[in-house]
Amino acid sequence: MAVKDAVLQALEQARGARLSGGRLAEQLGVSRAAVHKAIGVLRGEGLAIDGVPGEGYRLAPEDDSLTAAGVQALLDTEFVGKELIVSPSLTSTNTVVKEQYIDRPHGFTLLAAEQTGGRGRLGRAFASPAGTGIYLTVLLHPTLPLSQIQFVTIAAAVAVAQGIEQTAGFAPQIKWVNDVLMNGRKLAGILTEATIEGETGTVSALVVGIGINLRPNPAWPEDVRAVAGALSEFGNAPRRAVLAAAILSHFERAYRLLENGSQAALLEAYRSRLCCIGRPVTVISPAGKYEADCIGLDENGHLLVRDAGGQTHTLSTGEISIRL
Repeated sequence: MAVKDAVLQALEQARGARLSGGRLAEQLGVSRAAVHKAIGVLRGEGLAIDGVPGEGYRLAPEDDSLTAAGVQALLDTEFVGKELIVSPSLTSTNTVVKEQYIDRPHGFTLLAAEQTGGRGRLGRAFASPAGTGIYLTVLLHPTLPLSQIQFVTIAAAVAVAQGIEQTAGFAPQIKWVNDVLMNGRKLAGILTEATIEGETGTVSALVVGIGINLRPNPAWPEDVRAVAGALSEFGNAPRRAVLAAAILSHFERAYRLLENGSQAALLEAYRSRLCCIGRPVTVISPAGKYEADCIGLDENGHLLVRDAGGQTHTLSTGEISIRL
């Protein structure tokens, strides 16, 4: 790790407290001059680091910088985010991972402060301007059987809900399959894409994209404003590094449940946050649209609904609209 990144990591871990140049030099095994130079570089990159003679350096509590070292300093993971790149702006984290980083190790993570071509499900655009959210993609090389791949999206939804609850101070819900909501308004989008090996039909890579609205987005058109929400409207807007690290840490724990064969535990965490159980919904499927009651979730994470004629349907694809 470069001295600059090591200094930032130490300051991030001691966020708000002061560390003397001598203590940093001793802790990192470098000279005081190297520490001083690193502080200068970090300040040049826009980080709010203040220094008081005789007391030391401090990363200001309100600083909202988004850097790889800053996120990694807060991670509680074994593989997710251990290799991590942060970009100020790119087209789409999912697209760039698939085009440039698909051979990176399991758990590689790409973060962006802005996306110029963000994508959601079914090819929908996902507006992602700077200053309003965080956008990240985790690359996985799963050893899971093909029948278990759908649980990865469920793991991501649970992780996002848990990460928001941990950092923003309120508990969001999940709308099947993977929309994270508060009071019926969508806070986050999740898009999981697979790379399939043609000869074997197995999944060689998964890219799990997550976009979260920290603040209301000025690019939202009027129809989107009616259904979209932001963390700042319901609780705290946490620092981006804190939120990213929390989500990545929760995602690794949720993914570990799958690897360990504990799908039931993951489904219980998911089911407990679903906002549609026991409520009337509109089912939107390739076969058409119909009204139904949501009655539960099966062991594969598929939604169970009962239509007006009393027939039960198992939904593995499609969408639902909840009558609020």
